[in-house]
Amino acid sequence: MRIWKGVLTGILAASIIMSSLFIYVGYGSGTLIVEMIDPPKDWGPASQVYINYSAIMVHRADAANESGWYTVDTAGSINLTSVLNVSKAIGEGPLQAGKYNVIRFNVTGAIVTVDGVNYTATVASGKLNIPIIKGGIQVDAGQTAYLIVDITPRVTGSEDQGFKLVPAARAMPG
Repeated sequence: MRIWKGVLTGILAASIIMSSLFIYVGYGSGTLIVEMIDPPKDWGPASQVYINYSAIMVHRADAANESGWYTVDTAGSINLTSVLNVSKAIGEGPLQAGKYNVIRFNVTGAIVTVDGVNYTATVASGKLNIPIIKGGIQVDAGQTAYLIVDITPRVTGSEDQGFKLVPAARAMPG
C-alpha cells in the first residue's frame, strides 16, 4: 500500500510539474527586441535620411489577419546613417510566447539632406507591413528574441518638385 501511495504521489507531482511547464512555455511571455539596419546607402540624391515611426506591432502567426496584433513599442525616430551595416534597437517589449509572422509600423515623417540642406520629404505609403522571413520569429517564455528590420528607402524628386521617401524593408530573426 505504501509503495502505491509513493507511486501515485510521484505521478501526481510529475503531472503538476509537466502541466506547469507546458503552461509556462506555451502561455508565458518573452521579450522581443526589434533592431533596424540599413545596407550600404543607395538613397538617390540624399546624403542623410531621418525617419519618424510609430506603433511598432507584430502579428501572431496563429491569429486572424485583423486580430493578433501586439504592440512592441510606441514611437521613435532614427537617423539611417547610424545604422549603415550595423543594427540599432528601435523597440522592445514583452510578448506572449509564440510564433510571429509580420511586423508593422508607420513611417510618419522624414527629413532628407540633399547638398547639405535638410528638406521635409513626403512619405509614400507610410504603413509598412513586413513579412518576417525564415518562417517568422519564435518568442519563447523567459527568453529574448531579436528581430532585424532591414530598411531600404529610396529618395526621389528634387528641390523644385519636393522630395519623396519610398520606404521598403524586409524582416528576419536576428
